[in-house]
Amino acid sequence: MNTLAKPLLGGLALAGLLATLLPAPRPAAAHGGEDHGGGATPAAGATGAAPDEVLMPKESQFLFDIRTQRARLDTLLTRRTLLGQVQAAPGGEGRVVAPQPGRLLSLRVQVGQPVRAGQVLAVLDQTLDATQQLGLATEQANAQAELRAAQQDYARLKSIEDIAARKDVVAAELRLRQARQNAAIQNNQASRQRITLTAPVSGTVDVFSLAAGQQVNAGDELLRIINPARLTVQAQVFAPDLAQVAAADGFVVEGLQGEATAPARLVSFSNVVNPVNQARQLVLAVDGATGLRPGQSVNVRVQSRGAKPQLAVPTAAVTDINGKPAVFVHTTPETFKLRFVQPGAADEQRTIIQGGLQEGERVVTQNTYQLKSVYLNQ
Repeated sequence: MNTLAKPLLGGLALAGLLATLLPAPRPAAAHGGEDHGGGATPAAGATGAAPDEVLMPKESQFLFDIRTQRARLDTLLTRRTLLGQVQAAPGGEGRVVAPQPGRLLSLRVQVGQPVRAGQVLAVLDQTLDATQQLGLATEQANAQAELRAAQQDYARLKSIEDIAARKDVVAAELRLRQARQNAAIQNNQASRQRITLTAPVSGTVDVFSLAAGQQVNAGDELLRIINPARLTVQAQVFAPDLAQVAAADGFVVEGLQGEATAPARLVSFSNVVNPVNQARQLVLAVDGATGLRPGQSVNVRVQSRGAKPQLAVPTAAVTDINGKPAVFVHTTPETFKLRFVQPGAADEQRTIIQGGLQEGERVVTQNTYQLKSVYLNQ
């Protein structure tokens, strides 16, 4: 037999043996109640979809974390947005100022350190020029000399009290008392050269650039303590917004740099009109850790609940397709249908749908951009 034919016959024999031993293939079946269309699962964006549909297998939905939710009636919180500014609440900020010129002997806190009201922050040693030091030393010496003289005069008169005039003894006693007071004042004046600076409020030490041994002047701001959990937001309310603000059911503060939103409560809505811009001042309190900081600009959302239930979907469900608002409706397990809608009032959570959608239809609420990308590229 030809040497090339032997391997060929061996391969055919092995194939026949495998066909005999392995079981016959079983037909594919659907599982979990899913509708697979009776055939092979199409790839995402397969050409078998209608022009306004996106086909996406279950595996891809899990991979992209696609979430859906039914459209339902809701009394949506409508809003008007004001521009506000964050400020420290009363008692939420304290500033430590140098009461006199001096040198920092010690600095006992660091930037970002939490402190309690009354806690020692630094020690300041008063510095005097040559003239001031000479004057202080002269006043102390004079006070001590007067005290010694008064003590000697009073002791002399007391020793001859039985023959001395009563009025002289009384005068010497008064002089001694006055001399003691003056000496004590001068001693206190000298001891007051060293001052302990304490925290006026509880909070966190803000950024500073001090160092031990640094010279400071009277009135210089040395440290600032801020409590980030006690903040207020102030906003100017103009005439077109007065009615909605006065009838508001709640307020939400939102940072302009992507900080999380935080509920706020009304502290004051001033009745006084600013003569410059004819606005009224709105003051809100924001409690707890919000990530907001004093001086930061924020949006203040004025919310009021509608009286009549309307069809609403999560705001994240509404996307933009070629400049038109739309949602993706989950019609079958692996089919998403594009639906152009007419949105109404909205807030950060819910959006009113005034047309293009029916109650109970299931819309995509998370990772809508994945479906949008597939739709635009198919």
